Amino acid sequence: MALTDEDKQWLAGQLGTLKKELVEYIDERTHDAETRLLRAFADYNTNAGIRFRKLEADASNLNTSSTIRLGELERQVTEIQAKIILIEGRLPR
Repeated sequence: MALTDEDKQWLAGQLGTLKKELVEYIDERTHDAETRLLRAFADYNTNAGIRFRKLEADASNLNTSSTIRLGELERQVTEIQAKIILIEGRLPR
């Protein structure tokens, strides 16, 4: 059975409509997927930012603590050196 020109035009119209609907469907689903991905990345980025700020704070606290401890050790070494100088100054030669 051969298609008439009218049938061919109707079929082309149906295919054009189907193609348009399919493209719109794919565009909508792609947009939805992109939106979900961006939201998930934003949530991850927020959580990662919080973790990094905590690590920075911990490292800063550790640095501060280390600086204080090192300062105390330097003070004690200086005190010991001063005592050695006093003792050496009193020893007979």
